[in-house]
Amino acid sequence: MITSAENRGWPDDVPVADLRIAGLLVPSLVRIAKIATIDASVASNLSRVAASQIRLVTGKLLQGLGTV
Repeated sequence: MITSAENRGWPDDVPVADLRIAGLLVPSLVRIAKIATIDASVASNLSRVAASQIRLVTGKLLQGLGTV
């Protein structure tokens, strides 16, 4: 889940490093503790994040699931 950073942060939140590349207008966080799914048929590419950011989020997610 991605949320604006104006809300109080949670321990495992990951700040979105580059808002311009991500296509976001305000400082935002990836909230690892909340996982949401959508049907692939309604998904679309709206933006991108750096590979290093994806690795950080994936690592925290795996750690939270107890697989690391």
